[in-house]
Amino acid sequence: MTQKIMVPQRTSENIRYVKSRSSLEKHYEIRDLIGRGNFSHVFYAVRHKDGKKCALKEIDRQQLRGKWFFIENEVEILLMCSHPNICRLVDAFKTNVRYLLVFEYAQVTTTIFVIRIITASALAYLHGRKIVHRDVKPENLLLFNKKQARLCDFGLACTVLGPLYRVCGTPTYCAPEILNESGYGFAVDVWSLGVLLHVMLVGFAPFRSTDRIRLFRMIARGKFHFELPKWKGITSSKLKHSHRTVRYAELPHLLLRLSIFKRPLTVSCD
Repeated sequence: MTQKIMVPQRTSENIRYVKSRSSLEKHYEIRDLIGRGNFSHVFYAVRHKDGKKCALKEIDRQQLRGKWFFIENEVEILLMCSHPNICRLVDAFKTNVRYLLVFEYAQVTTTIFVIRIITASALAYLHGRKIVHRDVKPENLLLFNKKQARLCDFGLACTVLGPLYRVCGTPTYCAPEILNESGYGFAVDVWSLGVLLHVMLVGFAPFRSTDRIRLFRMIARGKFHFELPKWKGITSSKLKHSHRTVRYAELPHLLLRLSIFKRPLTVSCD
């Protein structure tokens, strides 16, 4: 079956061309390196006209040759979104060798160990606009303060026109239907959110293995146990099954019963 994903097949008109990175210094003061990825570096920057704090993501185009449409797609998706729990794209540029994306700045970047509060309203907003994120995980959440987190990194996001079949995402957070290529939709984000909640509550993912094949098999089975004493003190009956065992296929329904898409979901890991 043909995969139905809306992605731009031409250069985004919303990415402005500049001759070099130094051209940005007319608009931004580029300061310290604050992060790095496989194909990118992130710098702290300040916009000259108003002193706005920003994060400049510099992406190597040569290493992404043949996959530029992912960046073009990320820009288009982000420009479609305006929500307090989605990281805002401020500007987008490119040179012959780099993409230069300017985002609002988060003073604290969340990791598995520092996430304290997370909201599901960003997913409700995206799904309401027929957008699936496909890479929900702690590393793609930015903590702006103790009460506000924002979803970022929309490189794998797409507009849903029908069942999707592309295998993508971070293995630990992938839903079974992604792995078995049976066709999937918005529910894969809810699955990833469930894995994220598990990590926040007890400090590790429900499915864990250093062997990727074994990990995929565990996810495909979709069955896990509430491992005591890690769950001791987490008393909500809505989060714990009476037999301490639950099939993760039931997770979207469980989370919907908790009304996470009707109001922000807050979890404290203190």
